[in-house]
Amino acid sequence: MISRLVPVIAVVVVVTDAALLATGVIGPAVALALFLAVEIPLGAIAVTDYVRRYRAHARASGSRRGALRGLAADDPYLRMFVAEARTFASLGRWVARRPDVPDGAVAIGYSRGTLGVPVALVIAALIELVAVHLLIPWPIVRLVLDLLGIYGLLMVLGWLAGRIVRPHLLTADHLVLHSGPHVCARVPVDAIAAVRRDRRLSPTNAEIVTDPGGGTALALPGPDGTRVSIDLARPVAASVPGYPWSRLEPHEVTGLRLHVDDPGATVRALALEGAAGHREAGTAERPGRAERSADIQGAQTAG
Repeated sequence: MISRLVPVIAVVVVVTDAALLATGVIGPAVALALFLAVEIPLGAIAVTDYVRRYRAHARASGSRRGALRGLAADDPYLRMFVAEARTFASLGRWVARRPDVPDGAVAIGYSRGTLGVPVALVIAALIELVAVHLLIPWPIVRLVLDLLGIYGLLMVLGWLAGRIVRPHLLTADHLVLHSGPHVCARVPVDAIAAVRRDRRLSPTNAEIVTDPGGGTALALPGPDGTRVSIDLARPVAASVPGYPWSRLEPHEVTGLRLHVDDPGATVRALALEGAAGHREAGTAERPGRAERSADIQGAQTAG
């Protein structure tokens, strides 16, 4: 509880200190002294708590990576920081034209038809940024609002970039489903029982839905619903992105509903990969991976 209150107290102190300084109640020297007198002890408390929790996660996981992941998953402020870092990383990949597609993986895009709203938000944010800069007469207020506007614009661009540079991935062993930087599910290819083109108009938001047969499905739709349905031979863990500070809640699902750029090529690739995944170990190499990759990528480029 204390570790969660420390950032809140720090923000309250900074805002109060800035307000007193701006209104002339205190001078710059007093404001700096007040800031240091409060923030340094709070920072020491926060660092000590993070170190303690990091060591506990390190003992439990046995690795630094596992400790960092456990620490981020356990703390809402770190979850927000990680979410923002991934958003800016997506923007960097977009600018550098480096999609997050490992060697040997087939990218399955899902951004087509979903970018209208974020593009409109980008245009609105640009207009708002210019209007605020021209209409606000107070330099300090104008600077603060300009910085907030630029930050919001970069976050929208990063969200937009995440849907482009982080596609679904089909590897030799797994189908990895993304919603931007969030990994929604890692589905073993031998768990794919059936895949088909299946147009459904709802839902239009990422969620776990209940099928008529009583099972549950992970739905990753576009604005007009989903276009591919996948039946699973066994349940797999899945989650959908929520608020940056919220804790993920995995659910077991028995089906998948996806919006993809090219349903036909996706269905062919998944059907062949799923069939190969069911073969016994030691049989011939799975045929057609290069052809399936070219099929999907060619269809997406043509579109």
